[in-house]
Amino acid sequence: MRKIIASIDIGSDSTKLVVGEFFDNRLHILSASKTETKGIERGKIVDENAVIASIKEAVDESSKMLGVTVEKCVLCLNMVGTRISKSASAIKIKDATKTISGSDVQNVISKCVDGKIPEDYALVSVLPVEFTIDGDVVTSHPVGQVSENLGLKALVVSSHKDYVSEMLDIVNKAGLKVLDVVPTAVCDYYAFKNASTDVTYGVIVNLGAEIGTVSIFDQGMITEVSTFRNGGKNIVNDISFVCKIDESDAKAIYNDITLASSKLANPNEYRLVTNYDGEEVKLNQYDMSEIATSRIVDILNLVKKQINILTKSEISYIIVSGGLTELRDFNYVVDSEFGKRATIGKLNLIGARDNSYTSAVGAIKLYDERLETKGKALSIFSNEELEDMKLGDKETNTNNNSLLGKVFGYFFDN
Repeated sequence: MRKIIASIDIGSDSTKLVVGEFFDNRLHILSASKTETKGIERGKIVDENAVIASIKEAVDESSKMLGVTVEKCVLCLNMVGTRISKSASAIKIKDATKTISGSDVQNVISKCVDGKIPEDYALVSVLPVEFTIDGDVVTSHPVGQVSENLGLKALVVSSHKDYVSEMLDIVNKAGLKVLDVVPTAVCDYYAFKNASTDVTYGVIVNLGAEIGTVSIFDQGMITEVSTFRNGGKNIVNDISFVCKIDESDAKAIYNDITLASSKLANPNEYRLVTNYDGEEVKLNQYDMSEIATSRIVDILNLVKKQINILTKSEISYIIVSGGLTELRDFNYVVDSEFGKRATIGKLNLIGARDNSYTSAVGAIKLYDERLETKGKALSIFSNEELEDMKLGDKETNTNNNSLLGKVFGYFFDN
C-alpha cells in the first residue's frame, strides 16, 4: 500500500500544507503550498473566517498541484501553554496466541492518558518513550510480538482545551478532516532527527514570524519546552518604525534586500520608498541589515536565556530552524552568538527546502512512525484518486522538464 500523508501548519504569518509519500523508507514531497495567514495575531485567532479562507487557499493550491483534492491532514499545534507529563501503563494481552496487535498498542497508549490531563486542558499527543514485553524486554515495534503483557512509558502532551477545540473546529470548517494532532516542537525534531540526535542531549529551536520555540530533547524525547513572542515580524516593525514607512513597504524591504547580518551587506544597494511625510527616501541594504541584525541578536539572546532556564545539562547539539532562518546570511549571526555547537537545520527535500516547512515536514514523519508502531499504513487518497493523479499528470500542462513533472514522472511511471 502506498503511504501518502498530508500535514498543515497554521502560523501567524503563513499557512503551510505539505503532502508527502514514503518511498523506499524516504519521504518524497508531492506538493507543498504556503499561503499568507490572515486572522491570527501572536498565535491567537482574531478572525475565524479569515483563518478558514487562508486554509482553503492552501488546500486549493496543493490540490491543483496534485490534480486531486486534499481532504485529510495531520494538524500541527503550537506549544504555547503546553504541558508535558510522564506516564506509565501496562495491559494484559487477551488474544489466545498472546500476539500483540495494533489495538493492544492503542489500548496501552490510551491507558497512559488516564489522570494526566489537567482541568481545562485537552490531550494533544501521547509520545511513546519505551514499549516493554514480558515485563522488561524493550521493543520499538511491539505489534506481532508474543507476550503476556505490554507495557509503555510515555510523555503525555496537553494544551488549553479552548485552543485545541478552536483549531480543530476551524480546520474542519475549512473542509479538512484531521487525522491526528501533533505538537510542533516534536515535529521540528522529527524534521531533523538522525542516529546521532537519537542518542544525545540537545536543543531544537524554531524561529517563526511571531513566536519562537525552544525545546530540549534527551535521546529523541522532548523533556522541556518554552515559547517566546519575538520573530520575523518584529524586524519588519523595526524597519517600519525607524524609517517611518508603511508596514507593507517595510515587509517588501525585508524580503527584497535585507540580510540577517550586515557583515556582507552592500551600502550601494538600495530601494526608494515614500515615507509617512510623503518624502522619497533611499533605504540601503547595509542600514536595513543593521536593523535586522540587532533584532536577531536580541532573539538569539532570548534563546540562550531559555536554554539556561530549561536545562543545566551538557548539550551536544543546537539546531536552529523555522522561517526566520531563511533570511539571507542568518548563519553568520548564529555562529557569532552560539559558536560551532549550533547549526542551521536545513530541509533537504526537493519541493520543500524552505525552513518555514519544518514543522509540517516533521509532522508527516512523526505520524508515519506512529502508524508503524501500530502496524498500520495510510494513504489520504483512494485508489480512484491515485488514478486521477496519473491522468492529471498526462493531461495538465505539467512539463516533463518542470520540477512537478519530474516528481510525478518518477512516482507514477516507475
